[in-house]
Amino acid sequence: MKETNDKTVFVSEIRMWTACPKQLYFKISAEKKRHPDLIFNEKRAGVFENKIWREICLELPALVLEFTDENPDVVFAENQEFEERLRTMFQEIKREVDENNSSVIEIEKGIKELSRNIDLTIQRSGTALFEAASNPIAVEKSYLFEKADLFGAPPKVLAADGKQLPYLIKISKAPSDGSWESDRITAAAYLILLEKQIGRQFVSDSAIVDYFGDYRTIRIRPQDRRKVFRAIRKIRDIKKGKMPREKNIRLCGGCVYKEKCHVKAKSLFSKIFGEE
Repeated sequence: MKETNDKTVFVSEIRMWTACPKQLYFKISAEKKRHPDLIFNEKRAGVFENKIWREICLELPALVLEFTDENPDVVFAENQEFEERLRTMFQEIKREVDENNSSVIEIEKGIKELSRNIDLTIQRSGTALFEAASNPIAVEKSYLFEKADLFGAPPKVLAADGKQLPYLIKISKAPSDGSWESDRITAAAYLILLEKQIGRQFVSDSAIVDYFGDYRTIRIRPQDRRKVFRAIRKIRDIKKGKMPREKNIRLCGGCVYKEKCHVKAKSLFSKIFGEE
């Protein structure tokens, strides 16, 4: 496979651009200066915790099927045996991910939420999605669409009805219906990568988004694919040093780059209106 380069657009960058173009601009600028901000530091407690939960989600389907094979009517919420297995798994993965990280992480809330979400998925579609996710075609395999210089590694690639489809993990609350926009565009990018690898006729037009055990099957629309290529063009401009005009003000409050973004905006405002 051709190697990535400075012009390569990563699927993770498309997701961030969809969430907030300016946030991506400041992140790329910080990385070029070799001073990435703490929010992207894997040692940070929240990021470190999510990394562990992500690993659990990768292994979760097999664990769910183990319990349902033994008891098809099992309820995961408040199931003490299942919760204890999750606690043990969390601590084992925590040591594997970084044995020197001494962060104290409260996991009981996550265990309760994950258990409830598994029950929701089974109520909607039985164990079919867990069965597909427990037997993936590929796990974290890298794909490159050379013509577009697009690169990504979906958590899993699954098989359904003779076709392949990407599976995404999100350690966050799902919307009331479907998926969040940024996740839909991310899924579309992975579909495009799969199609260029094996042929469009062998790839589904759907994807599975795992919202912390709450599995959602989403259909990718033509406009989602167009948004992927639009994002690629915009991200290439960002990598050339062009600051985007757009930003998502809903994310400003908790954004690590908010001061830099505010100063830049204030500076431009001053130039236009002649403020001191």
